[in-house]
Amino acid sequence: MTPAEVVEFPHRRTYISACRRPQVTVSTMWYVLALTLLATACAVPTPKTFKICVPHNAYDACQQMVEQGKSVGVTMTCVAARDRLDCMTKMKEHEADWEAVDPEDMYIAAKRFGDNFNIFKEIRTKEEPEAEFRYEAVVVIHKELQINSIEELRGLKSCHTGVGRNVGYKIPITKLTKMGILPPLNDTKLSPRENELKALSTFFSKSCIVGKWSPDKEINQRLKQEYSNLCQLCEFPDKCDYPDQNSGYEGALRCLAVGGGDVAFTKVIFVKKFFGMAYGSQPAAQSNYNPDDYSYLCPDATKKPVKGEPCVWAARPWQGYMTTEQDQEQITVLRDAIAKLNALGESSHADWISSVLALNNKTLTKDNKGPYTPHQYLTKAKYEDVIERDVLEPRRMVRMCVTGEVEEAKCQDLASAAYSRDIRPGISCVSKLNLAECYAAARDHQVDIVSVDAGLAVNAVSKFQLQPVLMEEYENDHRTHAVAVVKKSSNFQSWADLKGHKACFSHVGKAAGWVIPVYNLVTKNLIEKNNCPYTKAVGEFFSGGVQNSAEPFKCLSSGEGDVAFLDYDSAVRQVGGEDKSGEYELLCKDGGRKAFKDYASCNQAVVPPRVLLSSKDLSPVEKDDILFTMLSAADLYHKHPEYFDLFGSYQGHDNVLFSNSASGLDTVHPETNPLKDFTPIHDELKVCTPEETKP
Repeated sequence: MTPAEVVEFPHRRTYISACRRPQVTVSTMWYVLALTLLATACAVPTPKTFKICVPHNAYDACQQMVEQGKSVGVTMTCVAARDRLDCMTKMKEHEADWEAVDPEDMYIAAKRFGDNFNIFKEIRTKEEPEAEFRYEAVVVIHKELQINSIEELRGLKSCHTGVGRNVGYKIPITKLTKMGILPPLNDTKLSPRENELKALSTFFSKSCIVGKWSPDKEINQRLKQEYSNLCQLCEFPDKCDYPDQNSGYEGALRCLAVGGGDVAFTKVIFVKKFFGMAYGSQPAAQSNYNPDDYSYLCPDATKKPVKGEPCVWAARPWQGYMTTEQDQEQITVLRDAIAKLNALGESSHADWISSVLALNNKTLTKDNKGPYTPHQYLTKAKYEDVIERDVLEPRRMVRMCVTGEVEEAKCQDLASAAYSRDIRPGISCVSKLNLAECYAAARDHQVDIVSVDAGLAVNAVSKFQLQPVLMEEYENDHRTHAVAVVKKSSNFQSWADLKGHKACFSHVGKAAGWVIPVYNLVTKNLIEKNNCPYTKAVGEFFSGGVQNSAEPFKCLSSGEGDVAFLDYDSAVRQVGGEDKSGEYELLCKDGGRKAFKDYASCNQAVVPPRVLLSSKDLSPVEKDDILFTMLSAADLYHKHPEYFDLFGSYQGHDNVLFSNSASGLDTVHPETNPLKDFTPIHDELKVCTPEETKP
């Protein structure tokens, strides 16, 4: 209602000032009516309760934050998601309003959801709270170095932060390649990483680039021998790995100053630290090195004194907070709420400040000048092309074979997540109707890898000329066991007691849910050996045929079956944890029953790890590509499941492409082949395996 709005009353016309009591001389009834109308028009709208999305492993911490936030007037709710990628989907579907993200997450948002999100607040350091970017990549040289073009860096000695890092590796490779300075990175006989290393080794005479050049130990060693000049400026050239005083942001400058280097790739704040200059909130300090002896080298080959304004090659944006489309008023409310939570979490030393808000004791939240769309945010830092860095044309991909919509969806999510995090080659997903088609495609080099249960893998290896190239790893070398689960109220004490009852199997051909229990039935003479197909023999031993279920435990608990055959880790997950398994027990291999917690002495067998199969005649570069991509992804997402939960449940399904219980991947060598210990079981049943394991 505006100040000059007219309200018509039956007896007179009255002008009412907005949201003020009207001065009228009418009947009490009309007076009350006028006040009611004004109260409705001028009521303060109820503040929006914002929904923050967090990965499921941070949900409890988020609940603590929400509860404590009430004390400072912040009202929020928590939405649990699989990971940050899943949060984006929930935000798009308006199930959540905002989340904490890295620039790489913003890149996925820009590509998948366009302009539907905004970056409205940033996570900055207390050292540089007013800096526009998290860090700015610069090139530093000796002032007296005579150089008139970037091409004249050729043959000089270079100092880098480390392999795969942003300012000391990815940014210089990206920019020098786009300038046409580095030699072509298109040798299809070499992996993308080896193409990069070869280019740097050819261009620079000596360097220091420490780190793991490949996640595979043998490949890492071979590369460091092949391109050893890239280690010659390091403190420990033979090791060429961390820790090394000539590596890292400051180490690259030390390498330049006293390690024999001609050019250093680092970031601005460490130039200021190294030379004792003031920066951000920090005053000038003593330094053993004279800044007057050094210059910034600009992309156009001009020089600038390091005491002055730097010329930046590219910048890494700050981490920040991303929201769905909100009006400016709501953005302001949300910014203020996060600032209050920041102050509250820091003052109370709350654990949730890191797991929920991605903050620590060196960072704080800061409003930006936006909000910006993710694309705008990355573009102003010249960072998008750094993420999209691809050294080979045409692009090389590790092709993963999948079956079904759930596997395909997870593979596509993995491909997006891995690409944003600079895992090269990228991953592409090839969908087939069943595993048999995947095996044939791997044999014929139409795909590169197929992820399968060890029980299925043994037959596939012999029938389709495949080999395991990678196998799953588990925390503390934990290996799951095949178990038989029964209800505590049942009377089963031996496998013979199961005759005539109903059984739930996970999948014909799988290790824990089929091969091992069938093997036990054969060795106990409960079903006849070589009575093919075993599905018929097993169906005759149990009543009701063979019941396959993606969730055998649910088949048991619902009453469809009397015994469930599956791996122990899945059994624990499906029952809700060992402490909730009281209604169920394990039927031991040699008779008798025990509680879930006693699985180590009451199981059917150790289950071999899941494997990734590939063709037996891979070329060296094809194998390098597979190992680099998959080992890099496994290592990253084990350490940071909040980025992408590679080894967790997906869309409510367990063991999609990878086991829920896995913690990583490892290269398979002849002496570590996990299938060799499982082959005798298959050999015992081999007369039936081709028919039994047909997917």
